[in-house]
Amino acid sequence: MKVLTSDWHSSQAQLTFVRKQVFVIEHGFDEADEWDGLDEDATHFVAFGTTAVPMGVCRLTMAGQIGHLAVLPNYRHQGYGKMLLNRAVQVAREMQVKEIFLHTMVDAQAFFHAHGFETDGRIFLEAGKPHVKMTRQV
Repeated sequence: MKVLTSDWHSSQAQLTFVRKQVFVIEHGFDEADEWDGLDEDATHFVAFGTTAVPMGVCRLTMAGQIGHLAVLPNYRHQGYGKMLLNRAVQVAREMQVKEIFLHTMVDAQAFFHAHGFETDGRIFLEAGKPHVKMTRQV
């Protein structure tokens, strides 16, 4: 397993494939919400196993927001999400970001809590789904 640090132009096909499968098809997000215009300037991460097929993706914006962390269903609970998140935190540290944050669907917050993120518990709608904001010091 490995995680490639990339940019939108270099990895657009892999990023689009995974995010469309997970967020648009599986979770029912509208494509207009998925492609929010922040991808061009973000740092992206793509997880691979033993093949060239991407297993998961994630991004880090210049503002310190981790987002669009997605792992294809057949590859969950195998460490890909943790690897992606750890790489995003490492790059944020290299960028000298002091605090990172993310917006996650309510049912996924336990994963992020296990990796040092905290929330104030306030639920809000983002793309029509209940989310919470979580933060972590870098």
